[in-house]
Amino acid sequence: MGVVYRGVRLKLDRAVAIKVMHHALPDIGDARDRFEREAQLMARLEHPHCVSIIDYGVHKGKPYVVMQLVSGRDLADVLAEQRRFDPQRAADVISQVLSGLAHAHEQSIIHRDIKPANIMITPKAPLGVHARILDFGLARMLGSSTSTSHGVAVGSPSYMAPEQCRGDEVDARADIYACGVVLFEMLTGRRPFIADDPIAIIKKQLEEPPPRLADVTPGDYGALEKVVARALAKAPQDRYPSAVAMAEALTAAGTTHAEHDATARLGAASTREMPVVGGEPRARRSRRVGWLLAIVALGAAGVFAWPLLERKLARRDEPARDPAVSVATPPIDATPDATPDAAMLAAATPDAAGLVDPPPQPPPPPPPSAADAIVAKAKQLAADGKVSAALDQLRLARQLYPESVQLPLLAGKLAMSQLYFSEGITSFRAAIKLDPAVRADPELVTAAIRAFTTTPAVDPELARFVTELGAAAWPELDEVAKSHPNPAIRARAARLRGR
Repeated sequence: MGVVYRGVRLKLDRAVAIKVMHHALPDIGDARDRFEREAQLMARLEHPHCVSIIDYGVHKGKPYVVMQLVSGRDLADVLAEQRRFDPQRAADVISQVLSGLAHAHEQSIIHRDIKPANIMITPKAPLGVHARILDFGLARMLGSSTSTSHGVAVGSPSYMAPEQCRGDEVDARADIYACGVVLFEMLTGRRPFIADDPIAIIKKQLEEPPPRLADVTPGDYGALEKVVARALAKAPQDRYPSAVAMAEALTAAGTTHAEHDATARLGAASTREMPVVGGEPRARRSRRVGWLLAIVALGAAGVFAWPLLERKLARRDEPARDPAVSVATPPIDATPDATPDAAMLAAATPDAAGLVDPPPQPPPPPPPSAADAIVAKAKQLAADGKVSAALDQLRLARQLYPESVQLPLLAGKLAMSQLYFSEGITSFRAAIKLDPAVRADPELVTAAIRAFTTTPAVDPELARFVTELGAAAWPELDEVAKSHPNPAIRARAARLRGR
């Protein structure tokens, strides 16, 4: 329907998303009517799992919508990278989507195009994600006599309910079906019906029963199997009657699955044979169980929790030292002429067998911090061309590790590379506040001066920041003022250097 730009609301200095109707679409007729209807529908939605609309208007004959800018990645990109979600996380994401849909349905609005590309995933501190529904471009009012399709199937074939494939009138249960498809894909790594031809997919939606989760990707899905099967029922009356009903079923299924999984893991740990000293289990059992509980609790932490857990698990099999037996005592000479003093002396003297503890060893060097591991992961993502994903991880990590200098430093460099100058400056300033020496980082200086010299006009905020860098920026700024091929840029650099 349109193209989306990242913009700034100047008076408030607030980043926004601006959706403008695609230039290839006509300014009149169904396309413009549908675009305007999207704005009117979205204006009625005020919910944490729906994107909010801020403004609406027409510019040079083209309508536009100003929306809340949501950072993160759409679910389609996330699935392309990791393919599958664990059941608890998948149930949580779809429950959030259902919560937003329940609000829309209360406003007599159905979406009709729920799919991974229309679900934005944003990291949420301390652990977890926040899902928001995007693009109500195909939404229509329930009970409205005006249809955008006029008997034609409109939507994305892989996620369309059978009645939607036929071009029939649809209600909120079409969104329930689409949520079932998305949940199926998150759990198994593929959609329930696949084919090269969209018409063939629609035929399968109409005629073929959906496969079981375990038949596509073997595993124990527990009650989620029944939840997905009911959501994908061919007849609308056989599905969940509302988004709230499906969300409640997901919550119950997710809780049951988590309890079953935790019980199985802890049961296996408790039956494992453990060494015993003096009739009591060693501390190793409590450490194993404790870290097993931590893994269950932090299962959603992803890349942020695993570096810490892996290091702890690597040390879990080191033998536990029992304070009661930590010092080996040599046998005392029990001959008749041995005096108590001699026995005590024998007990205190090391013998050739080395029965006393060896001298203490220096402690091993500390392992890399979790923040360093996140920085390394973000650098790899950026090197693979996934800069947005790298920035998302750094934004979350900065909330978890506010004392890290490297996190805002790298975030600033990546933001500058994407022309997010305000975010880049804010990140750089945060890094400098933590460590003033960062002010002289060559990559930071280059990024700041490049931004200052490539904007169409002088940006006061960029100019202020380059000035804040002080002497660290002067050599590179002098070089720009002397040898840049564009005379306007040379003059701009010279004026700033003159300050």
